[in-house]
Amino acid sequence: MIFATDNNGAIMKLYAAIANQSQVMLDSAKVGNWDELCAAEEQCSKLIHELQAIKEAQQTELNEKERSQHIGYLKKILADDAAIRDITEPRLKQLEEFLRAANNSQKLSNSYGSN
Repeated sequence: MIFATDNNGAIMKLYAAIANQSQVMLDSAKVGNWDELCAAEEQCSKLIHELQAIKEAQQTELNEKERSQHIGYLKKILADDAAIRDITEPRLKQLEEFLRAANNSQKLSNSYGSN
């Protein structure tokens, strides 16, 4: 079974919304707003699940214009994801090092006592 054009429109709107959320995530990462980044990531995840549910329910056949838009959205989402990773991975490594140091400090304190 193939989606009617209006269902394809709903799918394309979801792709647009996902691309928009990926931009919000990137903008949040650029300014270090980690709470907003997490909220946008959560919203993006919900949109992806909604899209997957629609696509699993029925097969889709996009027309040429929709395929072109679809590819554009995917390229943007992937580019945003790469840029977000470039920003967040160094920060995650810093946090990992901080937590490792705190854990080592706690182990030393436990071993030798903090009295």
